[in-house]
Amino acid sequence: MLPDHQPLPASTTAPSPARSTECGSGGDGGRGGDSGQDGSPGRPGEPGKPGTHECTRYSDLPDKPKAELTVADKVRVVLVLMNGGATEAQIAKKYKMSQPAVEVWKEAYLRGDWPVLMNDDS
Repeated sequence: MLPDHQPLPASTTAPSPARSTECGSGGDGGRGGDSGQDGSPGRPGEPGKPGTHECTRYSDLPDKPKAELTVADKVRVVLVLMNGGATEAQIAKKYKMSQPAVEVWKEAYLRGDWPVLMNDDS
């Protein structure tokens, strides 16, 4: 027999995550559904509003030499590129690399080829 589900008191709810000072915030949550009465099914809630993609501008690119970029930094570079925040030429100039190397990062990200992004020899 399964234990009865008891909601947590309001004082024990998890704290909300801290907002990043670097990027935008997530979307607004939806309104929960109405519970059924007398055993009748409840109605579903309303969906929330999605967050916007932030940190996708040229100015949001990591400000460090290419040799010091982590895999997460390279993913951010690719996302800035894919969201139109920078061109391959801008990224290549900023990190002193060729435009084809920028394309290699993008293709590696799209394929999920993480070893390419971990390698420094782009």
